[in-house]
Amino acid sequence: MDVRALVFDVFGTVVDWRSGVAREVRRLLGEDVDALALADEWRGRYAPSMDRVRRGELPWTPLEELHRTSLDELGA
Repeated sequence: MDVRALVFDVFGTVVDWRSGVAREVRRLLGEDVDALALADEWRGRYAPSMDRVRRGELPWTPLEELHRTSLDELGA
């Protein structure tokens, strides 16, 4: 068999981003914060922040900066 490529979707399939973020939210902000809801809200801002770059509302911006801006907007 001549295998030319082996491709995996590791974001969301293999990686459990939500649980890891929620765990760290609980550790850093305490049990009074709904850690899973915060993780979901933060993740929900991913596509809209990328769309702002695609539409030219923002210049090319490293993903880490977009994530940080979204987190700041959540007030976390």
